[in-house]
Amino acid sequence: MQNGQNRHKDDSPPCFYRSNSRDARGSKRSSLKLPKTPLSAREETISSRGATKKKKKTRERKNEADSFFFLRKGGPPPPPVDRDRYPNWCVADAPVDAAQVAAIFQFFEYHYGFQHDNVCNIFDYLLTLLDSRAARMAPTQALRTLHADYIGGEHANYRTWYFAAQLDLDLRHTRPASANSDPTASDAARKRRKKKTNATDQLLAQANQEWQAMMVALSDVQRLEQLALFLLIWGEASTLRYMPELLCFIFRLANDRRATLDARSVRGAQPNAFLDTVVTPLYAFARDQSYLLVHGQHIRREKDHNSIIGYDDMNQLFWDRRAIAKLMLKGQSGVILKDIPVEHRYDALPMIDWESAFGKLFYETRSWLHLFTNFARFWVLHMSTFWYYMTANMDFFYIADARRRSPPLPLKLSIVALGGLVAIVLIMLATIAEFKYLPTRSHVTKILAWRLLILALLGAMHVGATFYIVYLDNQSLVALILASCQLGLGAIVTLILAIVPSARLFRFGRSHRHLATQAFTAHFPCLQGDDRFLSVLLWLCVFACKFLETYFFQALSFSEAVETMVTARLTGCRSDPLVKDWLCDVMPWMATILMFMVELLLFFLDTYLWYIIWNTVFSVSQAMRLGISIMTSWRTMFARLPHHMHQKITTATDPLKKMACSQLWNAIIISMYREHLLSINNLQWLMYKVYNKTSASEEDQLDQVSTTSTQHGRTQGTQNMRGLSVPAIFDLRNTQIKKDQCFPAYSEAERRLSFFAQSLASDMPKPYSVPDMPTFTVFTPHYAEKMLLSLREIIREEDSTTRVTLLEYLKRLHHAEWLHFVKDTKVLAEEDEEEEEEQGNFTAIKDKDDLPFYCIGFKSSAPEYTLRTRVWASLRAQTLYRTISGFMNYARALKILHRVEHPELSNIDQPQATEAQLDRLAYHKFRFLVAMQRYSRFTDEENDNCEYLLSEFPHLEIAYIEEEKNASRTEGATFYSCLVDGTCEKLPNGRRKPKCRIRLPGNPILGDGKSDNQNHAIIFARGEYLQLVDANQDNYLEEALKIRSIFREFETTGQNSTLRAEFSMYALSDPRTATPPVAIVGAREYIFSENIGVLGDIAAGKEQTFGTLTQRIMAKAGGRLHYGHPDFLNAVFMTSRGGVSKAQRGLHLNEDIFAGIMAFTRGGRIKHSEYLQCGKGRDLGFCSILNFTTKIGTGMGEQLLSREYYYLGTQLPLDRFLTFYYAHPGFHMNNVMIIFAIQLFLFCMTVVGTIAMAFPPSTCMFSLTQVVTCLDMMPVYDWLRRSILSIFMVFFISFLPLFLQELTEKGTARSVMRLVKQFVSLSPLFEVFVTQIYANAVLSNLSFGGARYIATGRGFATSRLPFVQLYARFANSSIYFGARNMFMLLLVSLLVWFPHLIYFWATVSSLVISPFIFNPHQFVLSEFILDYRRFLYWFIQEILMPLRFIFKTFVAVFITRELPHDDCNRAWWNGHWEKLGRHAMREYMVKIMEMSVFTNDFVLGHAILFFLFPVTWIPFIDRLHSIILFWLRPSKQIRPSILSTRQQQKRTRMVLAYTPLFVLMFLLFASCFLLPILFLKPLTQAYSLPFDRYF
Repeated sequence: MQNGQNRHKDDSPPCFYRSNSRDARGSKRSSLKLPKTPLSAREETISSRGATKKKKKTRERKNEADSFFFLRKGGPPPPPVDRDRYPNWCVADAPVDAAQVAAIFQFFEYHYGFQHDNVCNIFDYLLTLLDSRAARMAPTQALRTLHADYIGGEHANYRTWYFAAQLDLDLRHTRPASANSDPTASDAARKRRKKKTNATDQLLAQANQEWQAMMVALSDVQRLEQLALFLLIWGEASTLRYMPELLCFIFRLANDRRATLDARSVRGAQPNAFLDTVVTPLYAFARDQSYLLVHGQHIRREKDHNSIIGYDDMNQLFWDRRAIAKLMLKGQSGVILKDIPVEHRYDALPMIDWESAFGKLFYETRSWLHLFTNFARFWVLHMSTFWYYMTANMDFFYIADARRRSPPLPLKLSIVALGGLVAIVLIMLATIAEFKYLPTRSHVTKILAWRLLILALLGAMHVGATFYIVYLDNQSLVALILASCQLGLGAIVTLILAIVPSARLFRFGRSHRHLATQAFTAHFPCLQGDDRFLSVLLWLCVFACKFLETYFFQALSFSEAVETMVTARLTGCRSDPLVKDWLCDVMPWMATILMFMVELLLFFLDTYLWYIIWNTVFSVSQAMRLGISIMTSWRTMFARLPHHMHQKITTATDPLKKMACSQLWNAIIISMYREHLLSINNLQWLMYKVYNKTSASEEDQLDQVSTTSTQHGRTQGTQNMRGLSVPAIFDLRNTQIKKDQCFPAYSEAERRLSFFAQSLASDMPKPYSVPDMPTFTVFTPHYAEKMLLSLREIIREEDSTTRVTLLEYLKRLHHAEWLHFVKDTKVLAEEDEEEEEEQGNFTAIKDKDDLPFYCIGFKSSAPEYTLRTRVWASLRAQTLYRTISGFMNYARALKILHRVEHPELSNIDQPQATEAQLDRLAYHKFRFLVAMQRYSRFTDEENDNCEYLLSEFPHLEIAYIEEEKNASRTEGATFYSCLVDGTCEKLPNGRRKPKCRIRLPGNPILGDGKSDNQNHAIIFARGEYLQLVDANQDNYLEEALKIRSIFREFETTGQNSTLRAEFSMYALSDPRTATPPVAIVGAREYIFSENIGVLGDIAAGKEQTFGTLTQRIMAKAGGRLHYGHPDFLNAVFMTSRGGVSKAQRGLHLNEDIFAGIMAFTRGGRIKHSEYLQCGKGRDLGFCSILNFTTKIGTGMGEQLLSREYYYLGTQLPLDRFLTFYYAHPGFHMNNVMIIFAIQLFLFCMTVVGTIAMAFPPSTCMFSLTQVVTCLDMMPVYDWLRRSILSIFMVFFISFLPLFLQELTEKGTARSVMRLVKQFVSLSPLFEVFVTQIYANAVLSNLSFGGARYIATGRGFATSRLPFVQLYARFANSSIYFGARNMFMLLLVSLLVWFPHLIYFWATVSSLVISPFIFNPHQFVLSEFILDYRRFLYWFIQEILMPLRFIFKTFVAVFITRELPHDDCNRAWWNGHWEKLGRHAMREYMVKIMEMSVFTNDFVLGHAILFFLFPVTWIPFIDRLHSIILFWLRPSKQIRPSILSTRQQQKRTRMVLAYTPLFVLMFLLFASCFLLPILFLKPLTQAYSLPFDRYF
């Protein structure tokens, strides 16, 4: 790189840029000076009068700029200018010539010390953006709109930051006073608006006018200077890109310095000065928060989030002008940055004391109180309503006189009114918790204390009224009036606390100080029209049904059960020496408390049930309204397809529409044929065919086509009359055609073509033409995902437990496609044989010689044949090759569309030139960037696969991190961001020479990896839009044809960006009526692993319903966020607001969703499209699915700690708050509550059963004293049955969305069949187990942390995992929990039995046995016995030794060594603990802990094995089990393992040796249970417990 190391010898600069732009009067225009408002004064702004004059003068003439460049030897060269790369910008009417742009970048490189490669990269980045916009608008307009989006426009983040942090004005939460700023408004309108505005509004209006005038007064050169400077800072910022407001601060200082630079007299900056002096100190501070340098290596510190000043804390400093004003310089006591002149503040950046400047601004302390703080309204809404329901129907709680049947009315009203007090207490708890998470600043303390004071006053009013009524007067009219007023006040308070966000509670007036800057945390895009109505209607339906159903189904019946327990009194209990009669007295109350807790949990769960129902109903209704349903027959749907293709895909004119449709359709069909999805016979029914007409009057089935031959640019006069025959699938008159003739039944081809036809029936935006469409980049992060399957991986078994090779399994899954592939391969082989025959080397092919083709896909070991098999398998696995080849269809689609819409290209005699022209156009509009983090550390095999990708797709770009080791042990390595593609030169080591290499301040991977990988590579993306995809996705040609319509989704309705006037471009519109910018557009996903066994289908079903049905209504209701793939992102919007993800280690484990929250809270709209879908792979094995579940669960635990959830939960409107809660954390909280309800319900049934067992089941007799002599438990049993039914419904309602989704899109038969297959395959057991894993992950992370990225693995689940591995993996998370509940359920079943408990037995059993039920080939007898052998060895090698080591370490670290090593063991066995003296108790407890772990695992493991063992004796159990797991027909079953004779003999000997031992252990365990029953006398002593019951 040339970084200007050999600088000029004198002081004159090597490059001088001077603007000679003059206004109408001939005065020279100076460079841009943004408002020099001091950091400490909000009122000082630029003079609006002078800016207005400049604006008027600017609008009187066309901006022209002539630049003079003075280059000296040794200076940095300007970026290379290739005008062919920017055809839309490099035109005569461009406001700034490309050479001028290069000179501007050269100027900034010299004066700021930017890296030369960064300058060249950002130069191309900016010109690509300008060229993309200039394709659909004038170049001048392209520059101005881009400048408005980045710097000065209404939605520019820099403008938002400037007004919020520099002027203390919130563009969102103050009135814009648009009548005052709008010159077209009448004087009367201005006066009326002015009366309604306060001082802050007037100041905002004045600042907005001045800003607007200043922006309009800028010349185009100045606009480009600002864009270049901002992007250069962004391009070299590395991890500082996560801090957008920090970048705004740096840009402001740099731009102030730029306005005063005189290149003739000012000395240039040192090479890499910006990186070394500005970026590196900030990076080092962020890195040192989590890492410590030890011997040249950075070691991660074990610190939790509340002790780390993270990216968000650093960025949030620059939200507040008061904090910015306190920035101090190092080594200069008392000198602060604001005291330095504005133009010199940038030079003082390296001297700022960042250590003292930054601090924690939100404490992510691990605590369950986050749930109360973030979602206080959720608790208020439920617990207050629960109080109202319970107290209104349970008068017996507060009847003092047993002879009265109802309490006094004032007393009842007062007790019911305490629901308002419940709401107040909950909000007070949430407010108190906020003190724990927010820094103790004056304005924070003032806001929270004021809220607490008002809540305390309201609470005191409630307490005082109830005290008066309960203890003083509950009979008079005064008491009735007081109780009525209390009830009204309580209801009003409850509504206010449930509806008003807590951040806005009791904020009277228009105070500009908030707990957090509203512009960055509460700038939510407004819902308008139908969307707002739908959002409110959804939750009205949910809570109307919930409250009605809960009241009549739960509250009324529950009161009878509670009355049975509360009014009972046990007497005559046998006195216990320790507790006396206390246990008998407390038992009914204990049961009552447990019953209330269960009922409260069911009350919470019931809301989620109704949310799922109504969300599904609304989503299905929306799908039918959009036309995405199967209401139309497949023949009619395909018959309408040609018209829809012309109308919604092409921009061809009407005379060419039929020819265009035929070419597009044939291209789709041929692509499917080449992918081996269709046979040659299918093509006959699907393709358009050209035929010669016998006469001009012959009736065409479609159209008449004239073919013209052209030679040397001259048209010949020969014309052949030809016609196009319509494919049979499009002809409704053809009644003989059948579906299976067009494509195989239930095949991938049928699904793709059906969705293509179905999607085009929905509404789609009108597409751009290919030359006019914006440039975009497909962006894929990659770490260690499989790129291309090797031949060894395909044709060899993975390990000894795998009973099938990968190729054999794929052949069974895709049998028809394999046959098509073999036929194609045989044709190629026959062509080679024919060539050999011509050469005399031909050998006759026999039928048996075809066997290798059908077995492994090739007969010759030539690389071209083996590679074909590898590619075929890779395209059906979850590989990077499948992703790249699929999304490269965008380039094919653009070339096809451009050729179809410009038929004159087909008449050129030089097809190679035409193809080259199409290639240039396609790859000018589309880029594919893969962030290969490990590219420089690839193995030889990985590098070979990567080279194949680059040779197959030369335009593929790869960004990677290069590390250079330093010799010094006190300094870390040097890191670079590099970029290569297929045209880069190969180096001797097999790698490619990077065409761009930008030094980084340090290791960019400071977080969990993926987000940092994306962040370092984002600077190499190009264009206005990004599509983020994972390395296990797929795309199709027919879907790529719709890509142009997606970009129309980003246009704001009602205001075309190409027609915006210069004045209004920078104006501030009314937020209540303005259309927010579109930040993200989501697309559907098809999970192509949906039919690969029951587990793959379950995982696919969940992803399918969330990615389509759920997100459809979430986007409509304003609750959709960003979930990574395959969303389209507005690159300008996202990169200027922190990027596409967040990266603090652990906290941002689910990195994608935080980018969605960032876009959502900063005013970006998030949409969802239904007409475009991409393929997506999901996990297929039991462990891999649950690893992914654990990752999501722990990630949710981290999200609950984050400040983003705090901002959303405390500031969103109620309807959008509920949508956000139930679509994100509510799902996980629902899982936690389900598991908690199960365990709590078992406790409750245990207590109830114990009480019921104590009374004889005789007929209740009444005495003269109204005291009964038995307990009528029927109301309690009825409540238990209803509760079990409620838990059952909450579990199984999860199948409803998938069923309705399939019903609407695939029909009744397919939906019923899929549901039946899942139930027969025992999917409910898996659902219960997954719920427990989710709950355990969230609970453990909230309590202890430990969230980390888990490599789930995306291979096919054909391997049998040993029993020991499954037991060790899931013991802590589920098996122990299930075993405890099973023992409780056994006691309950013995005490109280009714059929409903069968469901509980299935539920609890699934928590224990699910890992083994869904383990392939689990019930093969020989493997089962070998599992037992491994289980015993595990205790010896994996349990005893680690336990000994752990407890020895525990003793060495935490317990002093007063005792010899073996004394404790001797005391354990001989019982002489007294010899240990004062340490006896401590050693006894430690020994119990050690032995309990061993005993628990030993007994529980054997119990599970004994339970599973009888299943192994069922005939053909392995085949039946395989059908359940893999959904393979018996004819396609996986074969038994193929072992050598020696291996088989060894396994037989081990089975024969361990089978008797297993049987012996079974008899031993059975005797432990049977012998006491057979040989010990049972103690049967009848007793009864009399009790009294008041009526």
